[in-house]
Amino acid sequence: MNGRADFREPNAEVPRPIPHIGADYIPTEEERRVFAECNEESFWFRSVPLAATSMLITQGLISKGILSSHPKYGSIPKLIFACIMGYFAGKLSYVKTCQEKFKNLENSPLGEALRSGQARRSSPPGQSKQIRRYLG
Repeated sequence: MNGRADFREPNAEVPRPIPHIGADYIPTEEERRVFAECNEESFWFRSVPLAATSMLITQGLISKGILSSHPKYGSIPKLIFACIMGYFAGKLSYVKTCQEKFKNLENSPLGEALRSGQARRSSPPGQSKQIRRYLG
């Protein structure tokens, strides 16, 4: 006896340890498939529509005179900026959806880490950026 009382039931399930997801983590085949799926879906269903919409709105504002065009380059710089912002807004807007896809994976250490909240709460500095880079 170690001096501590063990109040657990004899048949109680012991919680599994939370996997450590660090910079050296190698995703499983299923995780790689979800990464690719998330990347493609975020591009086609969020980034492209938001980039195109932001460019159309920007061009409309320039045409109405609300925004001014550049004397030498015209509306191109503002349209490129709107396109880039729309692209990144689309990617960022899909992060939660991708996290849910990973949480639904059964034999996934990354899914387990996301379900337990370990990836956001106790990650070393820079690790959440590593996870976001994979997500899209």
